[in-house]
Amino acid sequence: MNPEHNNWLKSVLNLRSSVIPAIKQQVFLSMIFALLITLSYQRGFHSFHQPALAGLIPGIVLGLLLVFRTNTAYERFWEGWKLAGALVFTGRNLARKILINVPQKSLEDFPAKITHMRLVGGFYTAFNLHLRRESVNDRLKEIVSPDQYAELQTATNMPLKIAKWLSDYIDKLYNQKYIDTIQLEAHNKLLDQLVEILSCCERILAAPMPNAYSTHLRHLLILYCFALPFQLVKDLHWWTIPTVGIVTFALFGIEAIGLEIENPFGYDANDIPLDNLAKKLQNDIEQLIDSHTSRDSLEELLKLPSTQEN
Repeated sequence: MNPEHNNWLKSVLNLRSSVIPAIKQQVFLSMIFALLITLSYQRGFHSFHQPALAGLIPGIVLGLLLVFRTNTAYERFWEGWKLAGALVFTGRNLARKILINVPQKSLEDFPAKITHMRLVGGFYTAFNLHLRRESVNDRLKEIVSPDQYAELQTATNMPLKIAKWLSDYIDKLYNQKYIDTIQLEAHNKLLDQLVEILSCCERILAAPMPNAYSTHLRHLLILYCFALPFQLVKDLHWWTIPTVGIVTFALFGIEAIGLEIENPFGYDANDIPLDNLAKKLQNDIEQLIDSHTSRDSLEELLKLPSTQEN
């Protein structure tokens, strides 16, 4: 069987990523209401057939409102994705620059360099926790020192605190003449980009769709779906019930998709996989550290005097 067909079928049957659980109550209630209208019509209450209700809420108006709602939510989702990816890109560059540009003049320099490279990955982990309004977790505890962990427990903005530690480290390197002015500017520019990404994501999180708009749209959806049985019952009879259910599923499903992706930083199946991105950055940093350690070990071996064969 074609793999694309398997993926298509799998996506159809994937209820975890679907909005069905979120809209099942609306669909059920609309079908119950359609059942009541159909029963009444079948028992002779023909006055329940009201085709004039078709003009109560023009479909084009409702469609435009739904499209605007979904497009606005998707813009927020896509911007969040771009920012999350940019954070990985910027974090890699900052860790790489620390690894390459910071010289090792004493035995303490290399551990300090490795510690602050890992702090770059810790920034992403703290970034995720901050956006989800969660406290410091075990994964972040493994990255920072005990003293830093204690500070993060009381910090109101954990990633900003880590950015401050990285900034202090870079300033210290410059004051000790480990890096020059150009390198200082390059490091600070990457740090500024990390903080800027954090601020942009906070803006997405703190500025949801206005409640007045969302509430008004839901009122229109309810009126439209509850008016459908009055329009369809004469022509469809018992088929009115599944027809109303399908229409309700379609309309409320579109509205639920907008609500689902409006905040892309959570744990839902359709949210951005922030934890996977954080692990990816941390793994990339560890590979940089391992490659640098292996290179230093090779250089030390090459410095050893060769022995003569007897």
